[in-house]
Amino acid sequence: MFGWLYGHGGYYTRARIGKGGDFYTAVSASTFFGGSLAFYLLDLLEKGQLTLPLNIVEIGAHGGQLLGDVFSFLRALSNGVLEHVQCFSLEPLVPLRTLQQAYLAQRGVKLQCVSSPLELPTDASLFIYCNELWDSFPCEVVQGGKMLYVDTDFTPLWRDTPLEQGCMPLWQDYVKGLAQVLARAPKWVVISFDYGQYGKRDGVDLRAYWQHRVLDFTDIVENLAALYQRTDLTYDVDFKSLESLFAQQGARSLFYGTQTKALIYMGLPKLLELFEKHMPFTTYQREAFKARALVDPNGFGERFKALILASFAPE
Repeated sequence: MFGWLYGHGGYYTRARIGKGGDFYTAVSASTFFGGSLAFYLLDLLEKGQLTLPLNIVEIGAHGGQLLGDVFSFLRALSNGVLEHVQCFSLEPLVPLRTLQQAYLAQRGVKLQCVSSPLELPTDASLFIYCNELWDSFPCEVVQGGKMLYVDTDFTPLWRDTPLEQGCMPLWQDYVKGLAQVLARAPKWVVISFDYGQYGKRDGVDLRAYWQHRVLDFTDIVENLAALYQRTDLTYDVDFKSLESLFAQQGARSLFYGTQTKALIYMGLPKLLELFEKHMPFTTYQREAFKARALVDPNGFGERFKALILASFAPE
C-alpha cells in the first residue's frame, strides 16, 4: 500500500484531485474552508491561546491550494500578523514540494518544506492542520482471522493472525514523532478533517477512487495489478483511536464533531457575515453558495468529521 500511494510512480506523486480528477475535497469546493482556518487562528491569537511568533504547518498539502487560501484570508483579515508568521509544508514527496513552493510563491508566500515532523522548528507556537491525511496512511487489512499480503506478481495471500477484523492504520510512529515536536513548542493546535467516525467500523472498508467512481474492497483485490498506483486507496478514520494516540502523548481535545459543526465552531458564519459587508452582493452570493457545500449534510458537512487537539484545555 505504501508503494501504491507513495513509491516511485505512486498515486500521490501525480494524483488528480478536484472536480475534474478522481475525487474532490472541501478545498476544491470553496476557499472559505481555508478562510475558516484563518479566522479560527486569528481568534486563538486574540484570546492568547496561541501567540506570535507562529508557524503555520499543513501536513499533506498536495498542490498548496489550501495553504494559499489560508494566507489570502489572513492577509485580508489581519494587520501585523503575517510579519510574525512562517509557512511550512510537511511533505515527504519531492515533486509535491516543488509544486507547493511554486504555487505559494505566486501567492506571495515563502513556503518551507520538511519531510518529517521532527524537522519542524519548536521555537514558536504551532498551528497545524490537515485535510484527508489520516485515511491516506498505509494500513493492514484483516478479514476472517487472516491478514492480507500481496505477492510480487500481485497475487493476494491470506495468512492467519490474531488481530481484530478491519483496517488498521500504521500511523502510530508518525503521531509519536509529531507529539515529540509539539511537546517542545510553547503552544500548539492540531486540526484534522477526514472521512470517518468516532469508533472502529465493523468489517473491511478499504476502497479506491477512480474518476469519481468508488471501488470496493472486492474490486481492489480482484484487480490489484490493473489498479496499482492508478487509484487512490482510503478507508474510514477511527477518530476515537486517533484521539487516544494523541492523548497518550499529552494532547487535550478541544472539539470533535461533523465538519458542519466544526466550521461553525471555527467561525464560518461570522466570516460570511463579514464578507457580505465588504463585497458586492453578487460576489457574496456566489461565494456563499460555494461555501454551502462545506456544511451541506448531502455534501461534506455530515460525512466528514473534525478533531481539534491542543496544548491547552477547552474554555
